Amino acid sequence: MIKKITKAKLKKLEKREINKKFKEWAKSVKERDENKCIICGKIERLNAHHIIPREIKEFRFDIDNGVTLCPKDHKWRLLISAHRNPFTFYIWLEKYRTEQFKRLCNKLLDYYIKLKESK
Repeated sequence: MIKKITKAKLKKLEKREINKKFKEWAKSVKERDENKCIICGKIERLNAHHIIPREIKEFRFDIDNGVTLCPKDHKWRLLISAHRNPFTFYIWLEKYRTEQFKRLCNKLLDYYIKLKESK
């Protein structure tokens, strides 16, 4: 007897696969950044941060779209924080991670051009 896969079961399997890809992406980002915060150099409780929100699927698993940050630089520091002060974070990123920033900007520009052409 063959079991029928319900929509709920299929969705659960898809979510499990996406979570697995997120973990692999985060591991790759942290390894590239030598397992330390790119801003302060701390090595404890690191986060892999998406520069372009992960809701934009085309950039979700792109290693250029990630950086390794400690919790303070990720969410809490006033001056340079990816969430609390994204403007200064992007300026910092452009200055200190120039090549990665340029690649990501070019990919984002290409994405918007394709998006506009498809309409």
